[in-house]
Amino acid sequence: LGIPAEPLFRSQIIKLNSMKISKLLLTFLVVIFPFSCGKTILPSDDEHRKETEKHSPTQSPDDHSQIYTVEEFINGNFGNNEVWVHGYIVGACKRSIKQAEWEPPFTYDAAILLADSPEETDPENVISIQMVNKQMKEEIALGNNPQNYGKHIAFFGLKQKYLGIPGMKKHVQASDWLEE
Repeated sequence: LGIPAEPLFRSQIIKLNSMKISKLLLTFLVVIFPFSCGKTILPSDDEHRKETEKHSPTQSPDDHSQIYTVEEFINGNFGNNEVWVHGYIVGACKRSIKQAEWEPPFTYDAAILLADSPEETDPENVISIQMVNKQMKEEIALGNNPQNYGKHIAFFGLKQKYLGIPGMKKHVQASDWLEE
C-alpha cells in the first residue's frame, strides 16, 4: 500500500497512551473529589459560634458582679465583655439621639434612654438601650409603658454605639428592675 508501518504503529501507541492517561485522570478525580467536599470552617464562622456561646448571661446584678453607673459605662472600655449598667429611664428614642423624647407622651418603643439622674435630659449624659425583642417593648419601652419613666433598671450586654451615643444594641441579654 505504500504506507510505512512504523509511523502508523507510533500514532496508535500515542492514541492508546492518551486514552490511558485520560482514564487514569478521570479515575483520580472520581476517587479524590468526594473527599474534598467537606465544609471548611472559616474564622468568621468560628467567631460567630463563639459569639453565640458567650451571650448566655451567667450572672445577675445580685451576684456581687460589678454594676456600672451610666457615667462609668460612657467612659469605660469593656472590649467584647458584657457588663451590667444601671440607671433611670429618662426618655425614648428611635433612629438618632436628635429624635429623643424626654417627656410624656412617649411614642417610640425602639429604645429607651438611661441616665444616672431621673431628671437628666442632656444627650451627653445618657446611654441608649435597644428594645431587642417583643417582650422588652411590651414590658419596658416607654411607648407602651409610660409609667416606667423615671424607674431604676439595670441591663446586661455589650457596649456599642447606638443612636449616635454609647449604649447597648442587639446584644442586650438581660434586664432587672432595681429597688430604690
